[in-house]
Amino acid sequence: MESLAGILRTLILSKGFKQLEVLLLRIIHSVLRSALEQKKTESIKEFGPIDYDAPVKTENKTIGLGTKIGVGVAVLVFGLVFALGDFLPSGSDGPAEEATVVNKKLSEEEQNTLRARLKQYELTLSTAPKDSIALEGAAVTLFELGEYTRAASLLQDLAKEKPGDPDVFRLLGEIKYELKDYDGSAAAYRISAALSKNVDFEVLRGHANALLAAKKPDEAVQVLLASRAKLNSGKSSSVDIKVDGNGMEIESQEVDPIQVDLLLGKAYSDWGHVSDAVSVYDQLISSHPDDFRGYLAKGIILKENGNVGDAERMFIQARFFAPEKAKALVDRYARK
Repeated sequence: MESLAGILRTLILSKGFKQLEVLLLRIIHSVLRSALEQKKTESIKEFGPIDYDAPVKTENKTIGLGTKIGVGVAVLVFGLVFALGDFLPSGSDGPAEEATVVNKKLSEEEQNTLRARLKQYELTLSTAPKDSIALEGAAVTLFELGEYTRAASLLQDLAKEKPGDPDVFRLLGEIKYELKDYDGSAAAYRISAALSKNVDFEVLRGHANALLAAKKPDEAVQVLLASRAKLNSGKSSSVDIKVDGNGMEIESQEVDPIQVDLLLGKAYSDWGHVSDAVSVYDQLISSHPDDFRGYLAKGIILKENGNVGDAERMFIQARFFAPEKAKALVDRYARK
């Protein structure tokens, strides 16, 4: 069999740079895979085998307005959102449907339960129209029922009673987005962000998506750049401590800087600043070389702009680093 040195010499002399590049990629992948396998073996020797089937305990936290999110649910939601392309560059001229809130279809029993609960809140409001607990409960219940117009009206009343509660404005931002009032949604998210001491990623994502839907990608970029600078400067911790309506301290979702960069790249892409988007993805790949999302996002935007060869190399890298359950996602975008 011809030696590796001989193959390389032949390719260089024949100017077979394309074949050489493919060969080098294969060598790199082989070395990386070998290193990963070695690290896995060493970890097993040191700590023992990992039981992947063991149940993971999750702690539920109440995050404003009666919303309970466990760690497992948060991971599932992020996986769903990412799979739908919320963080990825898109050539669409209109607001992405995947950026909206994903509501499950309620069963008849669930609807009846919610409507019974709503009647109780409405009974309270009939005698005490400014009761903040009843306003909050009715607004959230209407939101769950998909009655966004009525929910928005109650939330606006609630905002007058609780003007310092960021979650009131966060939910108002979500509802106005559902109503396709993108400017109103962005305004509500802006207030929510101003009321939070630190960067709340759900608010940031909602704010950016609302601005993109309102055809204001330049403003979305500025919001994301300011938030990223705040995170990088250390002015914002990874966890935002808030106070709910009952005076209890609660923690918001941890901010993942990779998600912020992906949103920034998407905003640049929607704005038509492709080179800036690619630059963001290059920085992301440089700072997180073992995370598949940067490669995937760059591959998508390169492919959209006709650079198929470089895009294919990004998809190869993305698939290599992607967890097993995400490989199908990479393949889906690679085939588009």
